[in-house]
Amino acid sequence: MPNTNPRVRVVPHAPNRTMSRRRTALVALTLATIALALPTVAAPLTERATDPASANVTLTTENSANADYVTITDTGTLALDFTTSNPALAGDGLNPEARTYVADAFRIHYDGDAAATVWITSDAAGITFLADGAPVDAHADAVTLAPDESVAVGVVVDTEGAEPPESSEFTVRAQVADPDTGTDTATPSPESGIAATDPDEPATTRITSPTPTSRVLTLRDTTAGRSITLDLDRLVVARAGDGALTLDELSVVSDGGDLDLDVSVTPPDSAGALPADAGVRPLGAVRVVERRGAVERATLRFAVDRAYLEAAGYASEYLTVYRYDGHEWSERGVEVVGRTDERVFLETETPGFSTFVVAAAVPDLRVTSADLGSESITAGERTTVTAEVTNAGDASGARTIALTLDGDPVAERRVDLNPGESTTLSFRVDPSDAGTYAVRVGSADAGRLVVERPETNTGRDAEGPPGGAAASPPATPSTDDSPAGTPADAEPPIVEPAGGAPTETLWLVALVGVVVVLALVRRLRE
Repeated sequence: MPNTNPRVRVVPHAPNRTMSRRRTALVALTLATIALALPTVAAPLTERATDPASANVTLTTENSANADYVTITDTGTLALDFTTSNPALAGDGLNPEARTYVADAFRIHYDGDAAATVWITSDAAGITFLADGAPVDAHADAVTLAPDESVAVGVVVDTEGAEPPESSEFTVRAQVADPDTGTDTATPSPESGIAATDPDEPATTRITSPTPTSRVLTLRDTTAGRSITLDLDRLVVARAGDGALTLDELSVVSDGGDLDLDVSVTPPDSAGALPADAGVRPLGAVRVVERRGAVERATLRFAVDRAYLEAAGYASEYLTVYRYDGHEWSERGVEVVGRTDERVFLETETPGFSTFVVAAAVPDLRVTSADLGSESITAGERTTVTAEVTNAGDASGARTIALTLDGDPVAERRVDLNPGESTTLSFRVDPSDAGTYAVRVGSADAGRLVVERPETNTGRDAEGPPGGAAASPPATPSTDDSPAGTPADAEPPIVEPAGGAPTETLWLVALVGVVVVLALVRRLRE
């Protein structure tokens, strides 16, 4: 939606004294090539101007930093040419799905006797003209030029979501300003939910953009204790995916008098790292410097695209702001003051200026303790390892916790915890190889686990016959009444079937009996 906040408020226009005259200029906008070195020329705004304001306005490339993009036709028409038809241009031209910013392409010069308000209109979507870095696409945003004053004009071509037209016209408009009345008061965007500025605030406020990442604020004759809201035209602080985090407005309560401020995007660590125990990740930073005057307090109003939050992986409720006062960091916090389908609006208050870092709270899931169920087991047995996990951060989050043996992961658990929550994890461990293992869960040391070999029995009975054969059952003692002196390993007698011939054993018994009898007879004779 168009921005109705005036970037320059010096002197109001006088409708009854004004008459606009215009000169059209061709803007060729295709995805083509760019670059040119243009000699210094001046093109009058109109050849038949009768209004004092337009008759004294000229367009010129003198001293323009980016006059390469400008050509002047034989008829005196000023053209911004981004096509290959410009022979001096080189490169890939306008990038699709991007915002191309060309600062100081040409100058508007005014040499009338009274102040005049000047603005530029275009019938092409995605094209914005900036005077001294601030959009001037409507009368409410007009820049006021004093006699013999010039203003640098830049152009932004936005190809995000649409292709620019092959050609388009823009018109430079001028009106004589009325020095006896104040300028229009600022009207904030309805979607921001921010209250309008006090209509009695000073009208001498000027905002310029020397670069896309900076703003220069000039306030004159401010009233002490009165709030002044300054539109910073979505100063981009950080980008992620298709979204951005921007500083949209700055409200100040001054001590009175003149006030000059410089606002610029700066690296988050430009004032030093945030406290290690803050539990946040910096997203972007801005620096506000008081060049003249002083403020009693101020409010910074940020906006974050939902596309940015999705791409960066954060939720708006976890955003915060830190301020560095030159000595230490302090958390200012933020308050959500508005929401739309595309953006979330935040603000933070500060007693003074310096460096401000927008940060996001992050989860801090850590293993606080780990214990072994048994410090010694036999290979093939199991033991249990337990661990306590706590989210010490200020944001919800998830983490995969690993159990390691000698540094090698053997099991994992996924944990999802809200801020301040804890949970207990349990792992089963059953190493198959004997040895001593260092056991850890995450970064926590659970101790050392000794795994022993299984115990084995020794001896013939335990080992069995060579070759792994099964052991024979123990021999059963014989019940035969063998005569004394019979060898222990003598073969057992062979028993013949009943009714058969006398066996060798019977003959042996008979022989023994004869020998015994003979021995007794011999002894009796002696």
